[in-house]
Amino acid sequence: MGDKIYVHGGCDFCENDILPSSDGDEVWEFNITKRQWRHIKTAGKSPGPRTGHSMFPWKGDLYLWGGMMEERSGTPRRYYFTKLYKLNMTGKGPVYKWEVVKTRSQEPIGREEYAGVLYKGKYYVHAGNNPNVEGSALKDTWVLNLSNFKWSPLRDGPVTRHCHCMWAGNNKLYVLGGRTDIPQDPANFSLMNVSNPSIEDFVSFDLGTKTWKYEDLVGKYRPHDLSEFTVLPLYNKDGDDEPSSVVIWGGYRDPGRPKTMTLADMKAKFGEEHEEFRLPYKKRLLRFDMKTNVWKPLKPTSPILPKAQSFMCRLKSENGITHFLIIGGYGVDPDHDTRDLSEKTRAEAHRLHQDAIALGHQVPADFESYMNGQQLSNHKPQYSNKVYEVLVTESFGERGEAGWSWNFFKTCADKLPGVETVLHPASPTLHNIVDLSLDDFLQPPCDLVVADDQNNLFGVRVKFDGLKGRQDLNGEVGRCGRWLNKTGRYEVFLPLYENGGKLSSISVKPENLLIADAVTALEVEELLAYTCSDTRFPPALINLARSSESDRPPLDDIIDPIPIAKGGGIVPIFDTYRGPLSKEAHALLRTIANPDIGNDQMIACSLLAQKFSDEDRRNPNTKKMTESSVFFSEFVRDRKAKDSVRVASFEASMAKFSDLMVDEVCGKWLKVVVKLDGIHPPIRREFVVRPAMTLRALHDQVLCPVMGWKSNYHCYAFRKVFDDLQKLKDSCWIGPRTSTALDSMFMPLYVGGCVANDKQISIGQLYASEESDNLKVQWVHDFGDWYSHSIDISRCDGQDVPSNANVACLIGGAGLNIPEDAGGIFLYEQLIGKLTHRFPMEISDENDNCVSRDFTDPSSEHWWGYFNTEVRNKPNMQRSLGNPLEFNLDLARIDVEAAIRRPTQKSGRENQNVHSLDYRTGLIHEKDKKVSASQVKDATKLCAVCGVTVALRKCSSCKSVAYCSREHQVEHWKEHKSICKAIQKSKK
Repeated sequence: MGDKIYVHGGCDFCENDILPSSDGDEVWEFNITKRQWRHIKTAGKSPGPRTGHSMFPWKGDLYLWGGMMEERSGTPRRYYFTKLYKLNMTGKGPVYKWEVVKTRSQEPIGREEYAGVLYKGKYYVHAGNNPNVEGSALKDTWVLNLSNFKWSPLRDGPVTRHCHCMWAGNNKLYVLGGRTDIPQDPANFSLMNVSNPSIEDFVSFDLGTKTWKYEDLVGKYRPHDLSEFTVLPLYNKDGDDEPSSVVIWGGYRDPGRPKTMTLADMKAKFGEEHEEFRLPYKKRLLRFDMKTNVWKPLKPTSPILPKAQSFMCRLKSENGITHFLIIGGYGVDPDHDTRDLSEKTRAEAHRLHQDAIALGHQVPADFESYMNGQQLSNHKPQYSNKVYEVLVTESFGERGEAGWSWNFFKTCADKLPGVETVLHPASPTLHNIVDLSLDDFLQPPCDLVVADDQNNLFGVRVKFDGLKGRQDLNGEVGRCGRWLNKTGRYEVFLPLYENGGKLSSISVKPENLLIADAVTALEVEELLAYTCSDTRFPPALINLARSSESDRPPLDDIIDPIPIAKGGGIVPIFDTYRGPLSKEAHALLRTIANPDIGNDQMIACSLLAQKFSDEDRRNPNTKKMTESSVFFSEFVRDRKAKDSVRVASFEASMAKFSDLMVDEVCGKWLKVVVKLDGIHPPIRREFVVRPAMTLRALHDQVLCPVMGWKSNYHCYAFRKVFDDLQKLKDSCWIGPRTSTALDSMFMPLYVGGCVANDKQISIGQLYASEESDNLKVQWVHDFGDWYSHSIDISRCDGQDVPSNANVACLIGGAGLNIPEDAGGIFLYEQLIGKLTHRFPMEISDENDNCVSRDFTDPSSEHWWGYFNTEVRNKPNMQRSLGNPLEFNLDLARIDVEAAIRRPTQKSGRENQNVHSLDYRTGLIHEKDKKVSASQVKDATKLCAVCGVTVALRKCSSCKSVAYCSREHQVEHWKEHKSICKAIQKSKK
C-alpha cells in the first residue's frame, strides 16, 4: 500500500511447524524506499494469531480475511476463520485500531492457503484448504462487493487446489498451479498414494459470462507444476486497472510419491531446465503477457536463493522496464551437494527404488542412475532475510524473440548511427579525418624562419629545404616545435601518418626551413586520396598526478600547484582528448609526449602538478615528466595572458546590450535548433527559450536535459560561428570561468586559456549582437570526448509556443542521446555496432581479461553485460533503459520542466558530481554521490508564479521578487502590490 508492505501473522515453517507462531498477531511494516522494517502498534479486536490468510488494501485501510489457528491447550483443535477484519490506517498513529466488519448474506466457509485478488472494487476468493470439510481442498469461488460488503458465490473451479495464486485482468480471474488432492493419473490411482501434488493447471474465469476455461500454456518456458509461488501484476503506468503482464517468482514443487521419473523423463518434461527441477524450491522468474498469453523467462545473472512464499513488490515502471523487490521466503541453498544424503535417507530411497521395480515402473535398474533422476527434497528448508532489487527487462531468450532489445539489435543499417565529416576548413569535425588545424588554412603569422623566434613559429607548418643528410625530406612539410638553444636549431615534428606512428622529430637549422603556404581544401582531398593510413592526429591520453588533498580545477593545479607535504599522497587522474587542436597545441602535445608509449593510435603525456626543484630537473627518472610539466604550465600561462584581453573586450561588448535592447531585437521567444555534429541519422532538438536566459542556465537547465547530457558533469563552451575563417578563429569562447571537471585541463588545447563568463551573458544578448536574423553558434560538451553541436537561433513569433510554456519548451527532436564518456563519436559508432552485430565484441573472463572476440546478440549474457556497462551504467542514461536509439519527447519535456525549476548548480563542483550504477543484468546496486541541489530560499532566485529558476528579471520597483515573464508579473501584481509599495516607502 503506497510505498509500504504490511505483514500479519504466519508460522515457523522451517522448524516443521505449520501452526501460527506465538507472535502471529503482530503487524509489521516494510518501508520500500528506506528498506526498513517497523513494528506497527495496534489496538481493538484483533484477528489473533493465524496462518494461511491474506490482507488487501481498500481506500487507505487494510482488510484481512481467512486463515487458520490451532488451540494448543487440551485437545488440539483447528479453527478456520470467516470474519472480515479491518485495520484502520487512515486514523492518527502511532496506534492503529482493529475492528470486525459486518458482512451481508452468507459468507464462505473458513479456509487457509486460498487465493485472493482485489479487482475493480471487489475482492475475489478462490479455493483453499479446510480439512474439516470432505476432500480438504476446495474449489469454490466467492466475491465480496466492497461497496456494501456483501458476499456472493460464483461458479466452482474445475479443480480443487490450495497454495495457488490468482490475478485479474481483461475482466477475467486467472488461476495458476497450487496443490490438489485429485491424482494426476487416475488410471494408476491405487499406485499413486499421493495426497496433494503440485499441479500446472492454468484456468481463467470470465466475469462477464461466469464461465471457467482452461488457458493454453504458450511459449517454450512454461510454469510447470508449481505451488507456493509469488505473483506480481505489472502495469504500464500507475493507476491502470488492467495489468499489461504478470511476473511469477520462485515456488515449490511436490512431484508426489512414490511416482518416479527417469532422467530421460525429466529432460522430456522440463527440457534444458531439468537440473533446476531436481530441487523442490524454484528460482525462476517468468513473465506472462496479458495480450498474447505467452510465457517468457526473466533471468537475473547473479545467484538468488531458490525460495517459496516470498514477498514481491513493484518499485517503478517506465519504458517497459520494471524494478521490483523480492523479500524473504524460505528455500534451500543451491550450492549444497543435494546428493549427499544421510544413510537413513539413502536406505529409504533404496527401498522406494526396489518397490518401483517390483511394481513394474519404468525406472533405471541401477540405483545411482535412479537417484540422478529424482527431485531432491531431502533438505531442511532455510529462511532467507535478503532483499533483492531486480530489474525486469529482457531475458537471454531464444534468437529472434520480440522485445525492445531484439528490435534494437535488428535495427536497419541506415538507421544506425554513423560518423560523417565535412571536408571544409570551418567544419567542426575536420579533426576527425585529417591532422590539421584551422590555423593551417590561414595565412602564417610570419614570412621567414629566423633563429630564436619560438613565440611566432611554435606550431607553424614549415617546409624542409636544402637538407643534405635527409634529402628525402626536402619539400616535405612538418610542424615547428621548440627552439633548441644548445644546438641553435628548431625541433620539427614529422607527420605521424608518414612515420609508422613513431613520434619522430628532427633538429633543423633555420636556413633549412621555409614557411609553408596555407593549406587549401584541394590539398586535403589529395592527402586523403593518396594516403592509405589514418591521417588524424591521434587521441592524447594525459595523466595528471596531483596532490590527493586538492579539489581545485586541474588547470589551477598545473599553473599554481599545491605543495605536496612530506608523506602526502599523489593521485593520478587520466583522461583522453579527442578534439581539434590549435597549431600551438599540435606542437605542444608532440613535445611533451612520452616517446616510449606513443603511436599512431594514441599518444601519452604525463604531467606532475608540483613545484620542482633543481634536483627534480636533473634526476633522470623524473627529468622528462618535469620538463613536460613545466612546458605545459608555461603554455597555459601564455594562452591565458593572450586570451584574457580578447575575453575582456568581448564581455564589455555584450554588456552594452541592455534588457530593453534585447527585448526589442528578440521579442518574447527565440527558436533554437541544436544538432550533434558528425553523426547520421541526426541527433537534433528544437525548442524555444526566453531571451533573458543566461548561457549558463541554457546549458545546465535546457540544453543538457533536451540533448540527454549530464549537467554540471563535464566542461563546456559556446562561440559564435562565422563563414570567414579569420573571424571564426578570433571568435571568443563563452563558458564557466572555473571548472573542476577533469576535462577542463584540455581547454588550452583549442578553446583557449580563458573564456567569457557565461553567467553574465544571455542568449538574447548574443542574438542581438548578430547583424543577421539567424545566429549560428557552436556548443561543445565534454572537452575530452569533444561532442560538438551546431546551434541555429532565430526569432520566434510565438505561434507554435504552447500557452502554458514559461521560459523554455521542447517542440520536437530525433535520435536518443549518446552515453557519457563513450569516447567520442567514433567509439560511439563502434559501441552501437557491437550491440547490433556490425562489430565483434570482446569476450572477457571473470578477471576482465579479453579472451576472444565474437559477435553476440541479446540471447547472450555477454551482450547484456556489455550493454549494461557501456550504456546503462553511464550517468546520463538512467532514464533511457530501453532502446538507446529511440527519443521519447514526453520524457524529455518532463526533464526540462524539472530542470528549469531547480537551482542552477555552481560551476567548480563537477568533480563531486558522480553517479554510478552497477547494472548487472537483473540486479542493481546504487552508489550515488551526486551533489544535491539546495532548496531555493531567495525570492529573487525563482519566479513567484511558476517557480522556474532561469531567465528571471526582478521587479524594477522593489527588487525583492522575480518573474520569468511579463505575463507572470501582471498575474502576481494583486498579491505583490502592497508588499512592493511598502518596500519602496521604506527606502525613501
